[in-house]
Amino acid sequence: MNEDRLAVRLRRLEQQIRSFKELHTTEVSDLARKLETMTKLHADELQLILDELADIAAEVTPPVQSGVLADPAASSPKRAKWLAEQERKTKPLSRRELLRGRGEDPRA
Repeated sequence: MNEDRLAVRLRRLEQQIRSFKELHTTEVSDLARKLETMTKLHADELQLILDELADIAAEVTPPVQSGVLADPAASSPKRAKWLAEQERKTKPLSRRELLRGRGEDPRA
């Protein structure tokens, strides 16, 4: 009878260990899912904060337009004439242009 009681106790203990194992595995899996959800939530919240900071920074710093504000002489007629002259100077000369002068009217 003593051996029967020991066998019953061993089966009961084995059942308790299996139940604990299943419960522990389930609890750890649930915690892992919750932790992953919280991690994603925190990442989303941080991205919202970063987006808001970028919007605020864009409002605080004036946008720089492509050279229009940086160079007030960019649209002047003298500058346009000078740029056209510089472009003409970079082109190769023909013999006629070399002898008569670069792009100048010989009658003038």
